[in-house]
Amino acid sequence: MFICGYHFPASEGNDVAFDKVIEKVEEGAGDVEGKTVKLTGETQKGEVLVETEVPAGTFAHKAFIDFYNNADIEGETKMIYYTNKYQISEISKTVDGEATAELCKHLDDMNLYRVTVA
Repeated sequence: MFICGYHFPASEGNDVAFDKVIEKVEEGAGDVEGKTVKLTGETQKGEVLVETEVPAGTFAHKAFIDFYNNADIEGETKMIYYTNKYQISEISKTVDGEATAELCKHLDDMNLYRVTVA
């Protein structure tokens, strides 16, 4: 099972504890202090629908930095895969609550999102 890009034993099935995922994401993200994460949501034709900043200190913030740092994609912006954004949203809804509620509504749609970390 892969969650947020990390492999977990098949014996855990779909019941991987969020704590285990968070631990791996935090290790992969490294130092997130002072980093800004911006998401740009767009249609498949490239029409920008939403631009938002991910609240610092949240799981979502760390997860997008982790994705950005470890994605095998060149460039200043990196397109996030549908599965990853849904998984980040699902965990963030549980651990970040209201801090990322509006962000998670966007992540649950079918649009494409570009991640920029500065």
